[in-house]
Amino acid sequence: MAITTLDGAIAGMQPPVPIVKTGIAASAVGANRGYTLWYAAGNPGAATANAVGVNGAAVSGATAGALTRANPVSGNSHLARMTLTTSITGTMWLIDRMWHNSGLSTTLTTAQAITPATLPARDRTGTTNGQDVMAALEWSSTGGAGTPACTLTYTNQSGTASQSATLTAVTTPPVGTFEIFTLAAGDTGVRAPTSFIQNATRTSGGYHLVLFRVLAQMECSSANVGNVIDALTSGMPRIYDNSVLQLVFFPSSTTAANFIGTYVETQG
Repeated sequence: MAITTLDGAIAGMQPPVPIVKTGIAASAVGANRGYTLWYAAGNPGAATANAVGVNGAAVSGATAGALTRANPVSGNSHLARMTLTTSITGTMWLIDRMWHNSGLSTTLTTAQAITPATLPARDRTGTTNGQDVMAALEWSSTGGAGTPACTLTYTNQSGTASQSATLTAVTTPPVGTFEIFTLAAGDTGVRAPTSFIQNATRTSGGYHLVLFRVLAQMECSSANVGNVIDALTSGMPRIYDNSVLQLVFFPSSTTAANFIGTYVETQG
C-alpha cells in the first residue's frame, strides 16, 4: 500500500545507512561543477572506474560507491531523512546514477560517437524517456591542463534528436570532479547521448559520461554543524527499485572536505 500519511512514513522507516567520506578536494568552485563522493574513501567504500565502453551501460542495484539500500518487499520507497555534517560549507545533491560509460578520449578533438544502452525506467515518471535526467563528465583519475568547450549531442525527453548540451571545462580536475552539462533551451532531460566532442585536448586523465537524476538537495550552510532534510522538507521523493544513490557536493571553497551523516528510507 502506498505511503500517503506521515504516520505511514514513520511506520515504514528503515534502519539508517551511515555516510562517512574523507578528503574530497576541489580545484575550482562553479555552479556547473560538483565533486562526487563516488571515488572517495569511507563508507560506502570507494568505487573503481567502470570499464563498460563508450556505448555505456544502465546502472542498477547494488553498486560499489553507492549508498547501501534494498528494494521494498512490497510498495514503494521514499526518502525519509538524510543528515549530514560537512567540514566546509556548500550544497549537497542526492542523485540516482542511471547510466555511465568509459573509454572516451581526453585528447581527441573530433566527435566520439555513442550508441547508448537504454536508460533504466527511473526518470521522474518511472519510464526510460529521460524526464529530468541530467548529464555530467565525471573524473576517475586526475585530469591535465586544458579548458575546452565540450558538447554532448543527445536525444531529449520528448524524443527529439540532435540536441546540444554544453559545458566549459576546468583545468587539472581532481578525481571526483563532476562537470555538469547545460541542456538546450526548453529541454528537461536526456534520453540518450549520441556523441561527444571537445574543441581542445584535456591532455591526460580519465573521465566518464554519467546520466543521473537529482532526488534531493541539502544546504550545508555552516561548517561542522549538522544539517538535515526529512520526508516533509525533501518532498519525500520516490526512490525507484534498483536506484543507485550517489552524493555530489558543490563546495564554497577548494579546501578538502570531510562528511559524516546518515541516509534513511521509508518503505510501504
